[in-house]
Amino acid sequence: MLLLNPRIISYNIETKLSQIVDFLASLGLTKEGMIGKVLVKYPFIMGYSVDKRLHPTSEFLKSIGLTELDIQRVAINFPEILCRDVNKILRPNSTYLKTCGFESGQITALVTGYPPILIKSINHSLEPRIRFLLDVMGRQIEEVASYPDFFRHGLKKRLEWRQKRLKQRNIHCSLSEMLDCNQRKFLEKFGLVERFA
Repeated sequence: MLLLNPRIISYNIETKLSQIVDFLASLGLTKEGMIGKVLVKYPFIMGYSVDKRLHPTSEFLKSIGLTELDIQRVAINFPEILCRDVNKILRPNSTYLKTCGFESGQITALVTGYPPILIKSINHSLEPRIRFLLDVMGRQIEEVASYPDFFRHGLKKRLEWRQKRLKQRNIHCSLSEMLDCNQRKFLEKFGLVERFA
C-alpha cells in the first residue's frame, strides 16, 4: 500500500485516516478485513476528502438506485469509483446511458452488474460498444441491461472478432453465451474449431 501511495505516511492519523475508515464503516463495511481490503486495493482513496468527494459519490450511487449492499460491493471491488467526481464523470455517464434509451431500473442493473460503466470514457468505450451492439450486432438495448459485463469485453479483440465468426455461420445466441467463455471454448461451443484453428 505504501509503495502505491507513499503520501500515506504524511497523512495525519487522527484527522485523515480515521475519517476515511469512519466513512467506509458508515457504508456498512464493518466485517473484519473489509475496510482493509478497500485500502489495499485502492490506497489512493486515503487522499480524498470525505465531505467533498467520497460522501457525495456514495449519495449519488444511492440516488440512481444502488442499495447499501450494492454500494458495499462497489467499495470492495471497485473503490476507485467512490473517488470520481460526481458532476464531471459519474453523472455524465449516467445521463449518457439515459440518452441511449436505458430506463432508471436498467441503469441501476448496469451499475450494480458492472460498476466501472460509470467511469468508462463515453467517447472511447461506451459509445463505440453501444453503436456496435445496435448497428452491427442488430441487438436491442435491453440485452445489455441483462448482461452488463458486455462493457467489460474488448471491442476489437473479443466483440468484433466473435461477432464476425458467428455471422459467417449464421449463428444466433445470447450475449452471455457469446462472451462468457475463453477463446477455445467459444470455438468449440459453436463448432468453429476446424474453420479457425
